[in-house]
Parts: sequence; C-alpha cells; structure tokens
Amino acid sequence: MKKVIPFILVLALLALIPFVISTCKHITINRKPPTKSAEELPLDKIKLPEGFRISVYADKVEKARSLCLSPSGTLFVGTRRDDKVYALRDEDGDFVAEKRYLIAEGLNVPNGVAFRDGDLYVAEINRILRFDAIESRLENPPEPVVVYDQFPKDEHHGWKYIAFGPDGKLYVPVGAPCNVCNKEEENPVFASITRLNPDGTGMEVFAKGIRNSVGFDWHPTTNELWFTDNGLYGG
Repeated sequence: MKKVIPFILVLALLALIPFVISTCKHITINRKPPTKSAEELPLDKIKLPEGFRISVYADKVEKARSLCLSPSGTLFVGTRRDDKVYALRDEDGDFVAEKRYLIAEGLNVPNGVAFRDGDLYVAEINRILRFDAIESRLENPPEPVVVYDQFPKDEHHGWKYIAFGPDGKLYVPVGAPCNVCNKEEENPVFASITRLNPDGTGMEVFAKGIRNSVGFDWHPTTNELWFTDNGLYGG
C-alpha cells in the first residue's frame, strides 16, 4: 500500500461561495432557497495572500460543491444537496462564465466530478457514471454509461469526491456510514479510499481508516496522496 498523508484542505469554501455567470438561455433553474448574486457576496472580507485576488466566476449555480476543469476550459460542477450536474464555459477569456449547461438531473447526490480523455465521470452515492465525449455535446448531453454500481447505498457520508490519480486510476472515497462506529467488518470499503480502472474494473481499497475524506490530491513530484479526513462530531 502506498504512503498516504492526511492534509487539511480548505474545500468548504467551494460550498460557501457560489460561482458567477451571465444570464444564459440554455437552462432555467428554480432558486430554492435563493442564491446570493455576485454583488451581494462580501469578497472584500476574505483575506488573501499577497499577490492573490478573488472574483466571482459564476453565480446562480445552485448548491455547487465539487469542481473539475477540462484541458479546454470547461468547468464541470457537481452538487451535494441537489440532483444536478452543470458545465460552465468562459468563451471570451475574461474569467467570467458566459454559458451554463445542465448536463444531468435526477441523480442521487452527484457530488463528485472528474474528467479524463474527453469523458466526464460523475459519482453518485452508490455508483460511478460516465458521459462520453461530453464537450461536443454540452447542449444535448448523452445518456450516461454506468461504470460501477457496487458502492454502498448508505447516505450517511455517502456523497463522494473523486479524482484521477497519476496512475490513471479513479480514486473514490467511501465514508463511514455513521458518526462513531466500526462497519469495516460488515463491508471493507467503509471508511476508506478506493480506486478502480476507468472502465470500472479492478476496484480495490487503497487506504483504510479514513472516516470521511472530502478531497485529495497528489504531490507533483513524489505522487504521494494528500487527503482530508473529517473527524467525528459531538461529544
């Protein structure tokens, strides 16, 4: 088993800051509850390191959670408390998305999104979907291919962040289905980070004892996996 290093990433910011876009004719979204507009966000209150600046890329993207960026610049957005997946495009390079597309709806907590070889991978609670050649079909997305559907269906810590590693495999966390418990004997994938091939074969547990990882990345030189792990709550 490769060495893994816990590391606290500030991913919660993505859940708190909606993303900015211009009015777009591609889709209309019911706003329940209403999302703050770009003008209402107190960005001036955020302290940034020297040389950094912050601006709104897109707003009115309801309940945005996980993001992935394709090499050509399409930003795919998964949602945790909604059933939709979106795509955003900045066509003129001004760092504001002019176009917004609805890729899918009616999914089961489609939080995780990852992009590889032209295809979009989406993680629901118990399965991984793939939308083939998605960037050529943003206005008319294809029906998804089910890549893998054997993850637990437990909703508690069941939503997933996903990403492709330097080994070409898709990494998928499976949280513990409770606050404090030991369910690994019931199902060894609980409280772990798993990985599988892009076609859904070869699923295996990569790292154990990880209660609820909501994000990870790889060291660019050593390829070590750095991940978050949300600890227990309450007393």
